[in-house]
Amino acid sequence: MENQKKYIEHSFAEHKFLNVKFESCILTEYNHSQTAKVYASKGITLAIVTDGKGYVTKEAKRHTLTKGMGFVVSDGAWLEIKSDNIEPFTVITISFCGDASKHIYDMIIKREQNIIMNFPDDLKIVDYARNLITECSKSYRSDFGIMLSLYELLNSIENHYTEKKIPSKNVYMTRAVEYIKQNYNKSISVESISDILGIERSYLSRLFKTYKNKSTQNFIIDYRIDMAKRMFEEEDMNVSQVSTAVGYTNIYCFSRIFKSRVGMPPKEYMDNCRKKSL
Repeated sequence: MENQKKYIEHSFAEHKFLNVKFESCILTEYNHSQTAKVYASKGITLAIVTDGKGYVTKEAKRHTLTKGMGFVVSDGAWLEIKSDNIEPFTVITISFCGDASKHIYDMIIKREQNIIMNFPDDLKIVDYARNLITECSKSYRSDFGIMLSLYELLNSIENHYTEKKIPSKNVYMTRAVEYIKQNYNKSISVESISDILGIERSYLSRLFKTYKNKSTQNFIIDYRIDMAKRMFEEEDMNVSQVSTAVGYTNIYCFSRIFKSRVGMPPKEYMDNCRKKSL
């Protein structure tokens, strides 16, 4: 009996693929403290920070943007942005319309509950934005090459924001992160978190390494320092108050860790924030 050849067939006749009309792609290296407006004439504009630091103001609230963050503007709206005085940022803006624009916008708003995009642990999105700029900058650029780069970027964003079934072990991961966010200002440790979750410390450490690519302790430290930076930027608090507010009883320990993570002492960072607000 002759063996039947195996083949695979997929039919997409009934599937409606999202359409996209590409409008523009712009890379801007901003000067120190430079301000600008980002528009979306139609469809949406994605703004992705590839380097440095800056700020965007939305409804009287200022958001800090760093590499791996950005925002989305839709249908005739605009936002004012300002580059940092010390680390001016570089931003790539991509404008497009069509069914895909509404799909991407709704997905971001649903998951972030905001127009601010945040994917610092998913920097391939930044790489895809850079690839799109590179493709658009070629002397003999190809429409197919440009659209391929755009689709790679949009697919990466969709994968980042698409809700997936969470593996059972990630339930512990989710609970651990939520516990840290709610108790970062208290005395917490890797042991206390693992005890509360009812799992071994080594297992918790493996989860953080798998899902966050860092140790549990480093995640706690990074979250505390991020909150400290936000307090210096948005609140009228001194170094001692911020140190206590983010869970450090020893101001010298806080100052040492802050400098190692940020590159400058907390007082210098605070003073720079005060100068920018004047």
